[in-house]
Amino acid sequence: MTVAPTPRFLLVLILAGSACGEPGAMEKNLARYARGVFAEVEGDTGAAREHYEAALKADADSFPVARKAADLQLIDDDLPAASKTLRGYAKAQPAHLPSQLYYADFLEQHAGRDAVAQKSSTEILQTANQRFPNTGAIFSRLINLHENRGEREKSLALFNAQFEAEGAGPDHWMALGPIARTLLDGDSPELKERLDMIAEKTVETGVGIEFAARSASDYYRKTGRLEEAIAVLQKHVEIQPDSLALRTRLGLLQIYAQEEEAGLATLHQTLQIDPDQVLAHRALAQYFGRHEQPEKALFHNAEVLRIAGGAPENFLELANQYLDLEKPHKARLLLEKARFDHPDSPAIAARLAIATLRDGDTAAAARLFRQAEALARDSKDPGAKAYLDADFQLEFAGSLRKAGDLAAAESRLRDAIRGIPPEQPAKAARALRELARIWIDQKKNLAPAAALLKRAESLEPGNKETGTLLKRAREK
Repeated sequence: MTVAPTPRFLLVLILAGSACGEPGAMEKNLARYARGVFAEVEGDTGAAREHYEAALKADADSFPVARKAADLQLIDDDLPAASKTLRGYAKAQPAHLPSQLYYADFLEQHAGRDAVAQKSSTEILQTANQRFPNTGAIFSRLINLHENRGEREKSLALFNAQFEAEGAGPDHWMALGPIARTLLDGDSPELKERLDMIAEKTVETGVGIEFAARSASDYYRKTGRLEEAIAVLQKHVEIQPDSLALRTRLGLLQIYAQEEEAGLATLHQTLQIDPDQVLAHRALAQYFGRHEQPEKALFHNAEVLRIAGGAPENFLELANQYLDLEKPHKARLLLEKARFDHPDSPAIAARLAIATLRDGDTAAAARLFRQAEALARDSKDPGAKAYLDADFQLEFAGSLRKAGDLAAAESRLRDAIRGIPPEQPAKAARALRELARIWIDQKKNLAPAAALLKRAESLEPGNKETGTLLKRAREK
């Protein structure tokens, strides 16, 4: 049972106020209601029911109090009393639509198979339908009641009458769609005619409303009328230029209809209005991916991760693509976002260190390399150390060499060389060159350096950097 959301301190003030001086009728009734809430909080549903019933008797015009009293009567398994309470309120307040609908739903839920309850519910809804004609919340319930009682002629008559409504809004027309599909045969011309009219009226009365425009456009799209579907969305965005979800949808439909130039322009317009529209970026990424424009696809995929985030592997995949394209700054920006989202990921930290180094920030890179190692060491993931692979060691060694820590750089390179598998000869050749470079720069181990370079030459024949270093080793 949901307790009334009245704050306890307010209830105390109500009770206290009723004790100060001579309270009026309203204060007395508020005090009754407050006592009911307190009793309900304490679990004394019997006392709560008495207080709510007394409050309703004193103020028969309060629908919230009537609902509260009926709720407590139901808790006591007193269905007749709850029904009487709600029926009495609905009959006394025929102009109060929520109470009519609430009572009809109450009967359907608690006595749906009872003939008397069905008759009572029908009468309530028929009276409401006369007072509030062409209201979807009423006629949909009434049609459902007729159908449950096998009164197809009555349900069809009420359904058909809704198409004669004058001045009805988009909610009215959209409420008729599901009913039409229930009442009419799926392959009948009559169903198609009715659904076409519903879509036409929905556009006519509500094309500026997002839900209405989407509903009509989807109907035309699903029935193979792309031009009409596109036209609806175009009208909508003319009226509502900041309706970005439907502007994106328009761009997608235009591309699907092979109006690619118009579709791309629409999607780019969306991003000009709001660069953080994820769906527009995703649509463009997919388009450029299909049309073999990987750099553009990469940009939009990276924007999706920047805006919406993602798993570490998603960030790593795109960052590696940026690094392969020799765009370390973009890789670094992407990985900084990834590090914010996944601060404990050794893989993210390791790739960020590499991107930072290649971006020219050696001091920050050195710090990040050590942080990545610490994360891998402390990680509970048994495979975390795999992120400190040969690429990591090679880049770390380069960072150390630039910082002047040649001994540590040499140690890293030795580790990297031992960890490079035979099927990666170019990477092994690079590691051998870097180790030889350190020795040549220090004018030591020149013969071993030349031997390393000859091995590198055999692994990667024709590499110019290998030849240059070998010449320096022989000269020294």
